[in-house]
Amino acid sequence: MGTCRDAVLTITDFLCLRDVERLNCACVERYFGGKRADVIVVFGNDLPQVAVAGCRAWIEGIGTWLLFCGGVGHSTAILRERMRRDPRYKRCVEKESEAELFAEIAAHGYGIPKERILLDTTSTNSGENAQNAWKILDEHKISKERLILMQDPLMQRRSYMSLKKAIPDTCQILNFAPFLPDCDEDLNPTGGRGEVWGRDRFLELLLGEVRRLRDDGNGYGPKGAGFIDHVDIPEKVEEAWKILYKTNLTAHGRC
Repeated sequence: MGTCRDAVLTITDFLCLRDVERLNCACVERYFGGKRADVIVVFGNDLPQVAVAGCRAWIEGIGTWLLFCGGVGHSTAILRERMRRDPRYKRCVEKESEAELFAEIAAHGYGIPKERILLDTTSTNSGENAQNAWKILDEHKISKERLILMQDPLMQRRSYMSLKKAIPDTCQILNFAPFLPDCDEDLNPTGGRGEVWGRDRFLELLLGEVRRLRDDGNGYGPKGAGFIDHVDIPEKVEEAWKILYKTNLTAHGRC
């Protein structure tokens, strides 16, 4: 496997799911058989960069609607503080839910019309994000045959599995992790625009996401919590997980 950095990159390559190389009209139309997306769905998290990526995708014209999902959870205060420290968004932090905070970025940072933005302000986990997203689109009678999904890159694969479980098989999902994380030799995360995770949180997320994707008694698969369908985790990813778990004892908080 090599170094701990190699292990990190092996895991991020697995978690940060992208179905196309670039999120532009040509790639999206190729993926969807000549059509663009009905909805760009953005699940809540503590990274303003994810909302920004969704906004840029909408402005690019690759989707008709922009749906932000996310209520109030453990990440909300972090998101609000990140926005407060950013001169572009420090006046947009009065809203309560992650979806509303993301919508503030869309409206005030990118001028996206409010009538093109849909909000789920009650969900507190990926499963509820997925279920509520489908319910909202159904209630508004919005076409939902083709969806683009964005999330914190480290949670992209699990969010995809949650959404896939909540919707009919006839619906197509295009995954696009908003950015691809990297790290230096000391495992400090890099990548993305602006502040990302601290080192310990980064490693906690990496280790915790692999655990949650497992189909065993401690995972989210059918043999565990049953939140998602079975996921095949490559052997090289499990090997990378063991390396990081053994060498970074302070990062076991979310494992």
